[in-house]
Amino acid sequence: MWSKTNHEVPKLEFENRIERVRSFAIKHDLSGVVVYSAPKIHQWNQTGHVGYLTNWSNLDRIVDAMVVVPVKGKASLLVAGVEYMLDQIEEVSWIGEVRLVSSPDPRSISSSFDASIVGEDTNQGVHSFGAQIREILDATGSGGRPIGISGLEALPVNIYHDLKVNLKDQIAQVPDIVAELRQYKTVQELVLMKRVAAISDSSYQRMLEVLSEGIWGYELTAEMDCVAKRQGADFVYHCMHSAPGNNLKAGKLSVKSHDCQLKRGDYINVNAYVVYKGYWIQSDRAGTIGSSLDRATLKMVEPNLQVQNEVLKAIRPGLSINELINVGNKAAARFGFEIQGGRIGHGQGLDYSERPFLLAGSQEILQPGHVFVLHVCLGEPGGTLLINPIADLCHVTADGVEVLNRFPRELFHVE
Repeated sequence: MWSKTNHEVPKLEFENRIERVRSFAIKHDLSGVVVYSAPKIHQWNQTGHVGYLTNWSNLDRIVDAMVVVPVKGKASLLVAGVEYMLDQIEEVSWIGEVRLVSSPDPRSISSSFDASIVGEDTNQGVHSFGAQIREILDATGSGGRPIGISGLEALPVNIYHDLKVNLKDQIAQVPDIVAELRQYKTVQELVLMKRVAAISDSSYQRMLEVLSEGIWGYELTAEMDCVAKRQGADFVYHCMHSAPGNNLKAGKLSVKSHDCQLKRGDYINVNAYVVYKGYWIQSDRAGTIGSSLDRATLKMVEPNLQVQNEVLKAIRPGLSINELINVGNKAAARFGFEIQGGRIGHGQGLDYSERPFLLAGSQEILQPGHVFVLHVCLGEPGGTLLINPIADLCHVTADGVEVLNRFPRELFHVE
């Protein structure tokens, strides 16, 4: 059974989140809000909405999930899964009403799957997401008005079609209330994010311990992965960029196993993605084996660190994201570089990328409770080489910014 002592985020916090979603529905004259999350197997997608409301984030293969928050009555969790998952949900989630529904995906497991629906017809009868939502709304007396969808951008087409069929085209175009709530981290969430930052820091510490001339890149990242996994990380992924110290353009950025032997003087950049109890951190650190990088390489790498520092110092509540990016643009221009990709980072929490998005032109205002990864990627105007030696997980406070990952930010040197 759910117990406050067994969970970092108390039951009352989840109940408050549900009530804020319900208040949004009442304000917009909706029958309720349907909250969707893609399966956690789609790590880079929006996977955190359901977990934010229920504390359950499924780690199964291809299992879709929704929370239905009607304006009247209790919230319900709908899971396209099988019976054994009910015990898993009960172990971690406070929510009392759980329904197993049929999956629209023939590759998935589902207690209610009907092979006859495979094909163009995605209306799955009484056990589909749409039919169950309709039943919940009718039973609570909440039906008859439009319904909002939170997480619409991640919703598969066949599930969306099923909702439209069963909800009679009453889907309202409303803002994503759960995305809005999630961008402001609570005290309990910050505890978890500081923990994942500490785990990431320890993996970089292991990097310093094992990094030596002749080690293969995949050996190095395997050591880093192991440290994080031993501390309870849900998901760990380290990727690397290495290059001869006098020729960054001859380097290799690997999103797969890095099959290069590292040598003295090489430029080494390790990008870490770590998840702990659902909460993400992305961090980057760079350096070399030997006393120093080649001077030509330093002329590209050190400006990136300086621009990152200037942007970091400018962070404060009340500043617009576009103003913050302009700080980076002006700093980069002094060194003859430009920011690549039109962004300098993105929010992090229960997903790899969530609000606030640090995009050029955004007038969104930084507020206390915002948490985002700051990574200013520089390149020469018109060039193809991207330099990204540092990424910091930043928490906007009432009077500035707190960097949650603590591993040294300067270039590392291992003899």
